[in-house]
Amino acid sequence: MVRPVGVRLSAALRSARTLRPEPDSSHMERRRRRQRVPLSPQPHHLPTKKILLTLLYLMSGAFTEGSPGVQNACAAGEATKCTECLLLGPECGWCFQEDFLEDPLQNTRCDLVTNLIRKGCNSNLIEFPVAKINIEESQLSQLAPSKVSLHLRPGTEASFILKVQRLDDYPLDLYHLVDTSASMVANLERLNSVGYSLSQKMATFSSNFQFGFGSFVDKPVSPFINIQPDKLVNPCSNYETFCLPAHGFINVLPLTENIREFTKAVEEHIISGNEDTPEGVLDAMLQVAVCENHIGWRKEAKRLLLMITDQISHLALDSKLGGIVLPNDGNCHLKNNIYTHSTIMEHPSVGLLVDKLLENNIHVIFAVQGSRITWYKDLIPLMPGVVAKQLNSELSNLSELVADAYQMLLSEVELQVDNHINGIYVNITAICPDGSEISGHNKCMNVKANDTAVTMREGAHGGDL
Repeated sequence: MVRPVGVRLSAALRSARTLRPEPDSSHMERRRRRQRVPLSPQPHHLPTKKILLTLLYLMSGAFTEGSPGVQNACAAGEATKCTECLLLGPECGWCFQEDFLEDPLQNTRCDLVTNLIRKGCNSNLIEFPVAKINIEESQLSQLAPSKVSLHLRPGTEASFILKVQRLDDYPLDLYHLVDTSASMVANLERLNSVGYSLSQKMATFSSNFQFGFGSFVDKPVSPFINIQPDKLVNPCSNYETFCLPAHGFINVLPLTENIREFTKAVEEHIISGNEDTPEGVLDAMLQVAVCENHIGWRKEAKRLLLMITDQISHLALDSKLGGIVLPNDGNCHLKNNIYTHSTIMEHPSVGLLVDKLLENNIHVIFAVQGSRITWYKDLIPLMPGVVAKQLNSELSNLSELVADAYQMLLSEVELQVDNHINGIYVNITAICPDGSEISGHNKCMNVKANDTAVTMREGAHGGDL
């Protein structure tokens, strides 16, 4: 499956066959099965510019062009039902005229349409579906069309054009997920002051944005934390200060328009602590991704997850060191905004996290302090829609870092087709603003304002349905 970077466009293209009932004495009315083709690009993942996209929808059966062999494939296919006949190839038609087989010279209702007519079948009584496209105009200025209906039969193809244009002022949700282990104490204090400047910076991209804040450390089990009684209550007892007990994830402040609430939540939040170097980054990220209602993600907004840390993350199998062997189920487990299954389920795999980020249309910005940035950059090939940036020691570059990453994410436009079905082939050729044209390429990079990109579909391939 091709993964999206700047835009996630889902086209669930499914097999749609046009069928007739077998002839009988009671009725010979036509029946057709229509398959709707939902295009469900999420508005908050629209590219920065206008994009023109063309898809070619292919359904393939084993056939050859109009030659004597084709006639044999239809007439000699021994089809006893209309459905069987239509599956033999796109040239095949089915005569449902009741008295057609009364002629002793006729032994099949399945043949080329011209042959059926020549043999005496009324043309109005021949089932020979052709590809049809019904495009519903979209009311959204950034996406048209939003729905396409296809009437298809095996071996036929259809194409349509998809236009995408980002609105100049679009809702934006930015959730700050912060590593609040002891080594991040200074950064948490700085984030309080940087938060306002970041809000000012993001206001240049959207007049309708929300900020949220969540904290994480690690799974509160040995050997990831110190399990001495006093350390369980206060991990920082050796330093004569109070720290919050270690936690997998706390949704401190759901998304809000009130920047004062954000700065207050950051200012009042208390640091925590753990024993080992890796943190529970992926574990916390998954909860942020899947707990849509708790976090407050808006369906109409672009969703950005800003993850701030100075350490690498635990991976799935690390949990076994703490006796946790139940695989992560990828579901939301927040109660009173606290992650309840931190000590029950393993850390998620990178693959599971990627699936959930894509499923919930969330872009991620890793803002990493120190040398650990290399570890996160190595994840980029495995995590489409993710950017990793170096955060300086004072966090003074945070605003520019987020703005630049946001711009980069939206300037990459890629079409994704979900729910691939056996026998249905999709081939995309992107024609990008720089004039490049590569067959099978479905992505344009560095798309600028008012640029137009085109993706075209062409060519059919054989296959069985």
